[in-house]
Amino acid sequence: MDTKDVLVVGAGPVGLTAACQLARLGVTVRVVDKLDRPTTESRAVTVHARSMEMLAPLGALPRMMARGRRVDGLAMVDGPTGRTRARIDFAEVPSRYPFLLDIAQPDSEAVLGERAAELGIVVERGVELTALTQDDDGVEVTLRSGDRDERTERVGWVVGADGGHSPTRHLVGARLEGDFHGQTFAMADVEVDTDLSRDTIRMFTHADGMGIFFPLLDTRARIMFFVDPPGPDAGDPTLEQIRTLADARMGGRLRVHDPRWLTYFEIHHAQVPRYRHGRVLLAGDAAHIHSPAGAQGMNTGIQDAANLGWKLALVARGRADAALLDSYHDERHPVGADVVRTTTALTSVGTASGAAASVRDAALFLVGHAHRLGDALAAKTAEVTIAYRHSALSVQHGGHPRGPVRAGDHAPDPDGLRRADGSAVTVEQLLATPGLLLLARTDEADTVDALRRELGDLGRVVQVVPAAGPAAGDDVVVDPDGVVAARYGLSPEGLALVRPDGYLGLVADTADADLVRRYLTDTLGVAEPATR
Repeated sequence: MDTKDVLVVGAGPVGLTAACQLARLGVTVRVVDKLDRPTTESRAVTVHARSMEMLAPLGALPRMMARGRRVDGLAMVDGPTGRTRARIDFAEVPSRYPFLLDIAQPDSEAVLGERAAELGIVVERGVELTALTQDDDGVEVTLRSGDRDERTERVGWVVGADGGHSPTRHLVGARLEGDFHGQTFAMADVEVDTDLSRDTIRMFTHADGMGIFFPLLDTRARIMFFVDPPGPDAGDPTLEQIRTLADARMGGRLRVHDPRWLTYFEIHHAQVPRYRHGRVLLAGDAAHIHSPAGAQGMNTGIQDAANLGWKLALVARGRADAALLDSYHDERHPVGADVVRTTTALTSVGTASGAAASVRDAALFLVGHAHRLGDALAAKTAEVTIAYRHSALSVQHGGHPRGPVRAGDHAPDPDGLRRADGSAVTVEQLLATPGLLLLARTDEADTVDALRRELGDLGRVVQVVPAAGPAAGDDVVVDPDGVVAARYGLSPEGLALVRPDGYLGLVADTADADLVRRYLTDTLGVAEPATR
């Protein structure tokens, strides 16, 4: 490897997402993982709408959906009585994926591993990062393979996606900061017989502690219970202990058998102060740890990887200044902090007792009967409310300040767009072409040519027109009903630059090539002319 290459440490969903994004953007990437074989443990099981929006252009989502279960809602249930106190439905989430996807982590890793292999990535297993030093030009890493001698190599950049006990985080001298008063859960990956519908994740409240039911494919499920810490010699929970917990806290509605994995785990709520340490960047659980309530952990990590991947690709290829990577921390650290706060609150809700439980039950009643509040909670849980309006990378030129979207928002993906041949097309499909996507609403061929010269090989310019002639090519999208103008708030002529992670970088009320040039050079720090 050389100083243009990237070493990804960790072959879980976060590391593989980062590696796939980097590879499809033209970066040589290497993935190492200290495990000799992929995990068989269903650690993270739920994929939210915003993550699915990012996995789709990557080419992984259809295969993940084939291995998972669609879940339409999340319910808070009184354990002893079985009465649903509140239900959050995801049908109104503003996304092409208004549902949750429950998929066991071994399956999500297998799909992402297949996609990585298709992109030429080899995952080196049984390889552990043991040391690193860095300078202005690269990172010297020491890797140990099983019982073999350690070897030292030089790489350009390191992405630490190696979990909550991250060696990468330790090696750069970073520490998690937060609440380390741990909470213990008993977790089981089991087969479940139940008369409960399997289209809902259920959080059972109980005076002795919360229980959570995640339905997976067929009769498989993951169930979890908040418990007192076991003794130091307790070992893993037994199936009989899990059955007793399920009977007591889930009203006897679940009958568990055929365990795949039984374990205790302790959770903390913490985050590193900085995501970037020179040429080393932390993502996923290496950067933030928190309760599994709300199933936010893996999703936040996948979105970390999507945010980082396109920026690191520009820098590693020598196309942008390394200062661009500061925006990774600036955009994602506040998101991680919010997730830590939210999951902490959710855990407190589920484990409340006494007077606090009465307050919780009243609040759940309100959620269950106020549809706007329920829809807002669904959107937040699905992570579709995440935006970067205050980022230095979000530039709005003109347009009404209260328009439908602003720079920094996720790009709308309206129905009604067509290719020149009449077939339907979506913004998501356009993002499958690696690089920046520039949607240009203009009838002027000279304007489109100028935009393409400015963007060059950094991405694709797609002309949006109300109608197209027979000679129109693949880079023309027909918008007969003006849905792009309506959803993006564009004037008769305007443009929207969509980042590879699906967020809007530049939104302008004119299709001016000079705006694009200034955005690339001044905002992204593009270091050399973009040539086609």
